[in-house]
Amino acid sequence: MDVNGTSSISGSLPISKQTGPSNTNINKTPDSKPISSPQDKLEISSAGRMLDEMTNNSDMRAERLAQIKAAIDDGTYETDEKLEAALGRLLDQINDSE
Repeated sequence: MDVNGTSSISGSLPISKQTGPSNTNINKTPDSKPISSPQDKLEISSAGRMLDEMTNNSDMRAERLAQIKAAIDDGTYETDEKLEAALGRLLDQINDSE
């Protein structure tokens, strides 16, 4: 191989058409199949189905609401532990937003 540096560059040359096999199918392979997009799949556990049924069951919901209302009426719903937990969550949210 002979390297002569930049001084050996000849003038511009015309671009000639390439001869040989066609390059139009470079990215295609024989018998190629179309690419399919991935499909999402959701599986709900038996515990998840049970919780869904419980929340959608109006009888269970009504019973729970009656228990909460009774606790509020007799003053046992708001305990010190519940207030501390609520205050702690509020302070955490305030600290996270800063």
